[in-house]
Amino acid sequence: MRAVEVIALRKQFAGRSVLDLERLELAEREFFVLLGPSGSGKSTLLKILAGLLRPDEGEVRFGGRPAAGLEPHRRGIGYVFQGLALWPHLTVRGNLALGLSGEVPDVRQRRARIEQTAEELGIHRFLDRRPARLSGGERQRVALARALVRRPKLLLLDEPFSDLDARLRRETARLVRRLHDAHGITTLLITHDRTDAHLLADRIGVLREGRLIACGRPDELHRAPGGVFAAQFLTDASILRGVARGRSVETALGTLPLDREGDGPVRVAVRPDEVALAADGVPGHVIACEFAGGPWRCRVSLGSEEIAALSDRAWEPGTEVRLQPPATPRTSLLEDA
Repeated sequence: MRAVEVIALRKQFAGRSVLDLERLELAEREFFVLLGPSGSGKSTLLKILAGLLRPDEGEVRFGGRPAAGLEPHRRGIGYVFQGLALWPHLTVRGNLALGLSGEVPDVRQRRARIEQTAEELGIHRFLDRRPARLSGGERQRVALARALVRRPKLLLLDEPFSDLDARLRRETARLVRRLHDAHGITTLLITHDRTDAHLLADRIGVLREGRLIACGRPDELHRAPGGVFAAQFLTDASILRGVARGRSVETALGTLPLDREGDGPVRVAVRPDEVALAADGVPGHVIACEFAGGPWRCRVSLGSEEIAALSDRAWEPGTEVRLQPPATPRTSLLEDA
């Protein structure tokens, strides 16, 4: 069953197209992450789904029914804004109670719903505080609680972890996924951070200039991102030019096996963990080495090309090294050469 369908949806601001989506579908209970740079149309899509913006063209359907003319409060949506948008003059309890009276008229049931949601989000002891007395992570949980207290069918999350440090980011992301699974909500999260996408998503979509250019499971897109932009945005892969002949391609790294057949000038994605620094291989010169808590990531010059490889040690810039190309057919042929 499709929870959300977007069909030929278009939106312009001041004559400039910001959204041009032919089709996007979310299944019931799916956690979908829409990934893209700033200005790619992500927030515009969320506002259209929530009924806060009207599209210039196209249609949105919820559960197969057109959403046109449906007021925002009747769409069954929970929305966490990027800036959180908590009311500073209200307590946490007051923020959670906003909009709930129309759905839960009974005062005791409404109080019980608020208490239960606060317990789930770990903010029960903050219910009588105002947002200014909370930390950034606590305010984030309050915003999530306010969206979830109404028991929405669709949860919209606009860059929900952008103001959190790395540890809180991971903790909050895991909490969001746990709540999504527990309540069976369909969730659409937008972000420019691929780590969030890989950690949370059942499927990922990549948005560029308002167009959906890639869509699939995280593992599928990691193996075969499709195009150059998606490969650069989704992975750490190096993009090399080459000439394909069937299932192999000639590149600055030598002859590489392809994941599918190609012909003529192409570009391919080569992942750092597929390239080994070895005693024999293609010569190159180290540009820089970076340490990020695991193997060293080395950037190596191959003349006019540059490639990333992993190493168990650091190398001084300028050092000549040898690179062993991948031996298995995992090199991704990209669609746009």
